[in-house]
Amino acid sequence: MSEWDQRNEPHVSPDEMRAALAPRRESRRNPVLVSERSAQADAELHDLRTALESARADEGQLREALDRTRSEVDAARADAIELRAALDAARGDAAELRGELAGAKADLRERRQGLERLAAARAWRRRKVLADLRSRGLV
Repeated sequence: MSEWDQRNEPHVSPDEMRAALAPRRESRRNPVLVSERSAQADAELHDLRTALESARADEGQLREALDRTRSEVDAARADAIELRAALDAARGDAAELRGELAGAKADLRERRQGLERLAAARAWRRRKVLADLRSRGLV
């Protein structure tokens, strides 16, 4: 290294170097290679197994609740389909009734106008107005 590079390098003392390279008191064991169990690990395994058994026991109840909910949703969908069909039928009936009402109003208007013509007609013209009303089916 040149003189310039040594000034930019961080300084490490010989004591720091020895401390970094010295063997440690306890070496860290590889957890994969460890075959012995500790009491803490046994307790943790027991807790995990208990939690798993509890979850499996609740699984049946949750499945039953899920099945009930699904059947209720299916029933609600079927009801909604039936209600839509009934609504469509009611709308059709309403449209038909509106048509009949419009026809009845037109018929009523024609009859009223015919009666007004008959009331306004003089005695010798009444027979002709009645004949006209009969020909149109209003009397």
